[in-house]
Amino acid sequence: MAKWQRVVVKVGTSTIVGSDGKVNYPVINRLAQGLTTLVNEGREVLFVTSGAIGVAIDQMNLPARPTKIPEQQALAAIGQGYLMSIYNQSFAFYKQTVGQVLLTYDVFENAGLLAHTKEAIQQLFEQRVIPIVNENDVIAVDELDHQHSFGDNDRLAALVARELQADLIILSDVDALYTANPNLDPKATPIHQVKAITDDLRLAATGSTSGLGTGGMTTKLAAADLTMSDGREMALINGDNPANILSIIKGEVIGTHFQGVQK
Repeated sequence: MAKWQRVVVKVGTSTIVGSDGKVNYPVINRLAQGLTTLVNEGREVLFVTSGAIGVAIDQMNLPARPTKIPEQQALAAIGQGYLMSIYNQSFAFYKQTVGQVLLTYDVFENAGLLAHTKEAIQQLFEQRVIPIVNENDVIAVDELDHQHSFGDNDRLAALVARELQADLIILSDVDALYTANPNLDPKATPIHQVKAITDDLRLAATGSTSGLGTGGMTTKLAAADLTMSDGREMALINGDNPANILSIIKGEVIGTHFQGVQK
């Protein structure tokens, strides 16, 4: 993984919003430090983030995520600006410039839009800027219409990585892919290397524990499947310590490394 030159890093809501529903500022700061280090090493880094609704819930002092779609869309509008202000401040401390890119499913279905999007991202790379990508949840209603949205940002990250011919790192609320749900089975053990997505792995997949995000281990396996089918690699690591990003790039055995082409 030390040879990875173009890297997409995806972070879920459970990483940037704690189990208490509060924004996890220390983790975000360490994440900014880690991604900046990758850029300083000469790599091209794109950052896919969830969490707009999660941080808005904290900002608006709501007891829980609302169930009505328009209310969630409104929170996405509130949280997107707040989330970017947090990222701007965190990355600025390390003198790293970032730029926001909001996407919808339609971009990947329209050759013209996709080409323009890739050109814009390439220009950001050339200026050593980290593009921060999120789905435009204000207009893309993922809970109701999966035909016009990604449904979760794991798939969004995998699609972006595929189009950019990049490798993928997903930060999650679990340490790795396990042989069973570690929250239910004390005998579950981590799987550190995967060369093919099998039915047994899909059965062993465990979901997110935070309750704030929309993804789970199933969506991460799907992202790995898509990434590996294009001959690229993916790493799944715990987001509680973003320094793991640098450790896994150095080749340390952390999390799960998905390597190999699907047959």
